[in-house]
Amino acid sequence: MCLASYSWILPVLAVAFVDLLAIWWLIKQLQSREPYASVIELGTRQKLRFFRFVLTDRRVPLVVKLIPSPVVAFLANPIDLIPDFLPVVGYLDDVGIVIDGLVLIVKMIPFELVSELIGRAKTESA
Repeated sequence: MCLASYSWILPVLAVAFVDLLAIWWLIKQLQSREPYASVIELGTRQKLRFFRFVLTDRRVPLVVKLIPSPVVAFLANPIDLIPDFLPVVGYLDDVGIVIDGLVLIVKMIPFELVSELIGRAKTESA
């Protein structure tokens, strides 16, 4: 094999590095702000409970309840912004979309309600 056939590796690694730095920075920013920090701190089951409460609580606006649909549709769609067959980089757009969906959901719900739903998610058993 000639060296030119591997010329794509360096740009892919550079993009992966920049994307990982951007996602790391975004998560660090979110961890320093409430209520995002409290949502990030939840365990996996608690996060699932929190999102169940978001979807079932009558005080949450309908538009917020619709946000997960396009996120799931994007994740299920085989056509991505960055193809998934590219190592590491292919999944970074998916991670970014999920984080953006989370931020949108939390941002569009009143702070007091988010705090209440987080508290319920922490205390209620499955």
